[in-house]
Amino acid sequence: MKKNEEMMYISSVRHALGRRTYIVDVTIEWIMRENLSEKCKEIMIRDIEECKDYGMDCDKEDWMRLLNHLKK
Repeated sequence: MKKNEEMMYISSVRHALGRRTYIVDVTIEWIMRENLSEKCKEIMIRDIEECKDYGMDCDKEDWMRLLNHLKK
C-alpha cells in the first residue's frame, strides 16, 4: 500500500472519531479490510486510545472493535 493511501486511512479515522453518525461504522469496516503497515496501525491505535469522546455508546463499541483488530 502506498504511503498516501495510508495517510487517507488515518485521516478518515481522525475525521470519524467522535462523530455520532453512520460514518463511524462505514469507516471502521473499510479500514478493517485493509492490510495496513505497522506504523499506520500504531498511529490509529494512538489516536483511538487518546480520544476523549467516542460519540454514542454504540460508536465507542465500534472504536473498541477496531482498536482490538489493530492490536492483533
